[in-house]
Amino acid sequence: MAKQAKKAAKASSVHFEEMVAIQLAVRSWPGQAKLSAEDLGLTYGQVREIFYLGNKKLYPQEWRRCFNQLSGKARTYLNDHSYPFVVEYVRAIPKRNLAKVVERLEELRAEYLAKADEFVDHYDTIRAEWKEKYQDIWDRLAPHYPPRDRLRRRFDFFWSVFELKGAEVKEGSAPEIIAAYEQAKADLQERYQEMVEESVMYLRKKVLEVVTNLSSRLKDGRIQSGHHQESKAPGPISPAA
Repeated sequence: MAKQAKKAAKASSVHFEEMVAIQLAVRSWPGQAKLSAEDLGLTYGQVREIFYLGNKKLYPQEWRRCFNQLSGKARTYLNDHSYPFVVEYVRAIPKRNLAKVVERLEELRAEYLAKADEFVDHYDTIRAEWKEKYQDIWDRLAPHYPPRDRLRRRFDFFWSVFELKGAEVKEGSAPEIIAAYEQAKADLQERYQEMVEESVMYLRKKVLEVVTNLSSRLKDGRIQSGHHQESKAPGPISPAA
């Protein structure tokens, strides 16, 4: 944590042109269909305006949770090894660190897509079990299932990398155009610096929390000789032989 804070502080003095922007996209088949009043045995007019009809799920939550966990794992890694950028859902990485980050993302992509392949392999069984479980409304669920040969395309894991460059204008451009480009470049650099500084403050706060927690545990005697040891009541003393 302290190393990350130091890294972020150092980045605040690095010009954004020494970095690249990276955007991660992780997709899965949502497996949901719009819930209608008829699904609940009601007419449209019987649904009061205070209620909002959500979705009906087309496969068990366990699968959805698994895909969300793998997606979250990838985003957490990327966030921990990059800096916030001025564009939402886009991160900034020093060019020298890009190869290492991409290598890890390749591993996470393989893990995610392997789970997608597993889901497709079980697709017919999942659908059959859902049909058995919800026979009374199956006619309202069945039309929302994509064909098996098209299902795999609903899952994807990829990223895009963009080079960050300052605004460029052609020689001989009108003074007002040059001024506008220079102002845009300065504004971008200023916003980037602000976001990095916010990241530094957040990491310093996390370091303080870790140190405070460690100090408390040391006082309680739960950490001894470099090892974690929970405090326990002394046991009975056996008599000497």
